[in-house]
Amino acid sequence: MGAGSIRVMLGTIGKSIISYREVHRFSNRIITRNGHDGWDMDHIVRGIRDGIRQTVGRAGSPVQSIGVDSWGVDYVVTGEDGSVEKPVIAYRDNRTEGLEEEWAMIMSREETFRRTGINFYVFNTLYQLLAQQKEEPLGNASRILFMPAYINFLLSGVAGNELTISSTSQMLGIEGNEWDMEILSGLGIDRKVLGPVIDPGARLGEVIWSGLQAREMMNIAVCGHDTACVVAALPVEDPAFAYVSAGTWCIVGIESPWPYLGKGALELGFTNERGYGNSYRILKNLTGLWLIQGLREAVPGKPGYDELEKMTLLAGESVQVIDPDDPVFYNPANMKDAFDSWLLSTGQDVPGEISGYLRCAYNSICFSIRYYLEQLETLSGREIRVLHMVGGGSQSAFLNQRVADICRRKVVAGPVEGATLGNVIVQGISLGRISDLEEGRIIVSGSFPGKVFLPHKDLERLSSLYESFLKLKKV
Repeated sequence: MGAGSIRVMLGTIGKSIISYREVHRFSNRIITRNGHDGWDMDHIVRGIRDGIRQTVGRAGSPVQSIGVDSWGVDYVVTGEDGSVEKPVIAYRDNRTEGLEEEWAMIMSREETFRRTGINFYVFNTLYQLLAQQKEEPLGNASRILFMPAYINFLLSGVAGNELTISSTSQMLGIEGNEWDMEILSGLGIDRKVLGPVIDPGARLGEVIWSGLQAREMMNIAVCGHDTACVVAALPVEDPAFAYVSAGTWCIVGIESPWPYLGKGALELGFTNERGYGNSYRILKNLTGLWLIQGLREAVPGKPGYDELEKMTLLAGESVQVIDPDDPVFYNPANMKDAFDSWLLSTGQDVPGEISGYLRCAYNSICFSIRYYLEQLETLSGREIRVLHMVGGGSQSAFLNQRVADICRRKVVAGPVEGATLGNVIVQGISLGRISDLEEGRIIVSGSFPGKVFLPHKDLERLSSLYESFLKLKKV
C-alpha cells in the first residue's frame, strides 16, 4: 500500500528464483474532509478486495498466502466488528503542528528518544494521537490498527499490530514487543486499544473475508512497514553497506543488531525503526524527489521524469546549492518560488533556466545523502563501501551515477520492487519455502541482478560544491 497507489501483486517462489507480476493497481490520494487531510478507506478497502479477487482468479493454482505492507504512522480507529469509528487522518495533515513542543512538557525529548529510539517527525503517530485526544478523544474505541494491521484484520479477523509498523509510531519500547506504558499514560490511551505487538512472519490465520473465495489462503503478518520489506530484500554481498530508498522521500540507513540512542543520533535526526529478525534500521528521512516533483509544475506541459533528466544533463554543472531539509521545501505552494527565496536568502543567484533549478535539486539531494552517510560512518564506527539504491528512483541511471559520483562509493541499483520482494520473502520463510533471510536475499540477488555504478575520477568541482553545501547547512 502506497500513499499514491495501491497494488496487489502475485509473487511466485521457485527453485532459487522469485518472480512477481502486478495484477491490480488503483490510485490512492489524500482527500480533504471537514478541514482535515485524510484517507478514503471505503475506496482503499474496495480496491484491495477487487485486487485480491482478481489475483485468486488469475493465479492458475491456489494462492497459499497473503501479506500486507504500507507506509508508516497512520492508523484506523475501529469497533469490534472492524467498522471505522473516526475519520482516518493522513500524516500530512496540519493537526500535529506545535505538538512536539507540547509533548516535551509531558516527557523530555531525551527520555522519549531513549525509550523508543524514534526521532522527532511532525507526522509521528505519537503527535497524531495527541491531536486526536485534544480534538476528538478516543473514548471507548475498541482498537487502534495501523494501515496494514487493519487490512489484516479484515482478511483474517485477527487484531494486532505488527512490530515494524508499530515501531514507526514513537510509542513502542526500544526493546522487545511491548508498548511503552509511560508514553501511553501521557497520551491517556489504554494498552488494550493497541493490542499485542506481533512478530513479522507470524501466521495470523486463514483468510475469512467473505466473497474472496480464498479458501486455505494464510494471512501472514509480513513486515508491515514497506521500508522494512525493502531492507529485507536487499541483495547484500558486501556487509559494509548502506541503503538509499529513493522516492518522494529519500531514506538513508544501515542495518544494525542494536539501536543508536546517543546524543549524536538524536541531534542528527536518526531514528531506530525495527526490522526483520530482531534487527534495527538506523535511518534518516530526507526530502528527496519531492523537489523534482515540485519543480516539474513550473515546466510547460509537465514533461515526464526522463525528459526532466535530459534537461538537467543539458544544463551543465550548477553553482547553486540548497539544504533539502529546510522547512521551506516541505510543502510549499510553489516549489520554484521556494528555491528562489532560499537561494536569495543565502546570498546565491537564482538559475536562469528551469534546467538549472533541476540540476541544483539533484545535486543537493545527493549532497544530503552523502552528508548523512558520513554521519552514519561516524556513529557506527564502520566504513560504508557500497550503497544499495532501491525504490522508484533507482530506475534512473542519471541519479544512480550522480549518487556514486557525489558520495564517492560504489552504487548497486535495484531491485525496484523491493517492498514486494521483501513481502514475498517473509511469507516464504513463514511457509517454510525459504530457510531464512540470508537465503531470501541470495535468491533476490540471483533473480534481479543489480546494476553497478562506480564514481568517476574527475570530481573536483562537485567536491567544491559539497563544501559549499556544508557551509550552508552550518555543520
